[in-house]
Amino acid sequence: MKRSFLITILAFALTTPLSAMLKHIERVTPRIGQRGTTVDVVIQGAHLVDPKEIIFDRPGIRAVSIEPMTKLPKTTALMHGARIEEEVKCRFEIAPDCVPGEHRFRMRTATQLTSLATFHVTPFPTVDEEETKTTSNGTPATAQSVPTNATIRGRLSDSVKGDVDVFRVPARAGERLSVEVDCVRLTDVHYGDSEFDTAVRVLDASGKEIAANDENPLHVQDPLLSVKLPAETKDHVFVEIRRSVFVQQDTAYAMHIGTFERPLAVYPAGGQAGQKLAVKFLGDPLGEKAAEIAIPSQTGTFEHFGDAPSFMRLRSFAAPNVLEVAEAAETSVPQLPSALNGRLDKPGDKDSFRVTVEKGDRFRVRAYSSTLGSPLDVALSIRKADDAKAEVTADDSDLMLADRDIYGPNFRSRGGLSEVFDPSVIWEPKADGDYLIEVRDTNGFGAATGVYRIEIDTPPDAVFALLRSAAFDWAESGRFTSLAVPQGNRWTFNVALPTGQGSRFRGEMEVVAKGLPAGVTLGNTRIYRGGISGWPVELVAGPDAKPGGAVITLELHPTDPKQRIETASMQWVPFINHSGGDAWRAVKVDRFIMAVTDPAPFSIELQPPTIPLVRGGELGIPVKITRRAGFTEPIEIKCDYEPGGVILPPAETIPGDRSETVVRISATTNAQLWKGPLTVIGTTLRETNAYLGTGEIRVSAPAIHITIAEPYLTLASEPASVRRSGSAEYRWTVTPKSPFEGEAVVNLFGLPKGVSVREPLPRITAASKEVVFQLQATDEALLGPVTDLECEITIKAAGQEIRQRTGKGNLRIDPKL
Repeated sequence: MKRSFLITILAFALTTPLSAMLKHIERVTPRIGQRGTTVDVVIQGAHLVDPKEIIFDRPGIRAVSIEPMTKLPKTTALMHGARIEEEVKCRFEIAPDCVPGEHRFRMRTATQLTSLATFHVTPFPTVDEEETKTTSNGTPATAQSVPTNATIRGRLSDSVKGDVDVFRVPARAGERLSVEVDCVRLTDVHYGDSEFDTAVRVLDASGKEIAANDENPLHVQDPLLSVKLPAETKDHVFVEIRRSVFVQQDTAYAMHIGTFERPLAVYPAGGQAGQKLAVKFLGDPLGEKAAEIAIPSQTGTFEHFGDAPSFMRLRSFAAPNVLEVAEAAETSVPQLPSALNGRLDKPGDKDSFRVTVEKGDRFRVRAYSSTLGSPLDVALSIRKADDAKAEVTADDSDLMLADRDIYGPNFRSRGGLSEVFDPSVIWEPKADGDYLIEVRDTNGFGAATGVYRIEIDTPPDAVFALLRSAAFDWAESGRFTSLAVPQGNRWTFNVALPTGQGSRFRGEMEVVAKGLPAGVTLGNTRIYRGGISGWPVELVAGPDAKPGGAVITLELHPTDPKQRIETASMQWVPFINHSGGDAWRAVKVDRFIMAVTDPAPFSIELQPPTIPLVRGGELGIPVKITRRAGFTEPIEIKCDYEPGGVILPPAETIPGDRSETVVRISATTNAQLWKGPLTVIGTTLRETNAYLGTGEIRVSAPAIHITIAEPYLTLASEPASVRRSGSAEYRWTVTPKSPFEGEAVVNLFGLPKGVSVREPLPRITAASKEVVFQLQATDEALLGPVTDLECEITIKAAGQEIRQRTGKGNLRIDPKL
């Protein structure tokens, strides 16, 4: 089919250092439980000492008990330095009305907030596969009997022959039998390959195939099928699951088997926000079904559940629907904005919608088809009604992830993301009049479930609050996404600020947090420069903030009350990753889990500069470390966010007997002239990648703001020369830029071996017109030209010292006469 993802086994060409990709949580067992029940769960990984709380990001599950961490007798090594050496046992209580599907959580320990993990919920009773090393359920003759409307928790083993699991299911002729597999979507594996790509078959009592599925538009590589059992069906059928491609790995799956309705599409695929919508559910083997659903008042994609264990995606939109007129040459659209709805139900089908626009209008034309589980690969064409030449064409061939407001990791083979097949364009009509918006499938495909929806509106101004990882392979990075703040301390995290497709907003903003617990505030929230790509924000936990977790969202609000923007929290956490950073699956997060942890054994603060950092200059920022009594461990100090054009020093390890240091920052000669934040973080030493941060305690200093200014002066020189064993004056012209008080010392850098500046070094004032260096050359001075000599000016102002480099000089060393 059109989205056949051929996943081949890759040899990992890259190597990573020991523990380079160490995560907190590597395995959660079991992976799924029935709503309305209590499930004993084992969480395994590393750095899980002193567990305190499990925090889910939406209601429905709570951990009613957590046992102390247990050290495992044997460490299990995983890919890229990850390992399992500890486990925590807990009990999840799943509410009777818990939403089925994936639920995200983090664990709070005394000092950590773990990497993201997931647990799944089913509406059906769970049945565990009974296969052992000595018993097999790999054939109909040895099939395990299971009831209908149940969820099988099974594993495809790492057998060299390739494991196959077969289950005997009660059945009746003429009934519906539906099968859904969760394997790719169920995985909690950070690195993997094709072992998650499965296929299912339904066999009659004789072993004859009734139905089969490998891939499908709704769940991509997780198979599903729904079939009306034939008249010759006896009292049972067999359901078989195997891998599509042989990989010798042990893989968990959940397989839902029952008589539940399993529609494959809904038409129309959305409606106007806050309204009732008459729809048809398509693709069920017992026929189409008419129904009425309530469209949420909140616009966007929403999940609609029937009695299946998974949802259908639908759209809520501010503007009304326009439904295609079947068999008509075109459908008139009375107004824009509107949502155009249709079906390409036979091969070669094409639909046209007539709209009336004016030159100067501006529209976002966004398709929703594959996004919602349709088999179509939509292509759009927009042309004047009286002109065969298209003004705009769009399909998935040139679609960028940002066109669909998807930001974060890369996605392997487009990551199984259905959104990447639906085009989205900004259209600015070139003339007044009628236009035709034409919809077709890129391959001429058509099907009864070939539903599409084209939403047309004015491109909204939109800015998102994105937590973006920066570790190798886009693996989740605690430095950026673990929002743990020690009690009585602070933690600074960087918020990326991508804009929505077609957004023109470039104004100043305020970062606003919703859901913060008592005693926790947000600091450094004023983004006083528009159009930048990111900003450091501080979580500040007062001394009265109680340790505990919370679920928060971040929003961006314009500081100008007359302006409005759309905003949302966003994060993509990759799973089934590969070297090179291409995720096969990623979990989208629209809210963030944060936690107040136990007090850290240290805090840090910066001494704000009293003078600006000039272009081409260097400025020292004193750092003070306050250590808790008895804490003598080394601490790593690192600058982490800087204004554009500022060069940061490398991380520095401060020994346990020191509590002060100076970080020296410098500015390029073309650095932006503005004021921006500088953040410095302090961490205990770790065994992992610096940005992964697993196992470390992290705090930050209050942000300070650095002003980038023009240099105090510039120096320039004409080419000069000096002979071996001789001396010479080297004159530089001084051009003042900014006033300063007192005298500045000037030194010369880049001189070759055997040439030096005689002491004392020259001094200048703001009124100086020239500086002269007295050069001395030895008998062994290197002969020939020397270029790119630089002057360093040291100025003391407002109690601080700043160094500035300027000029590019040329000097020639000649032989003795």
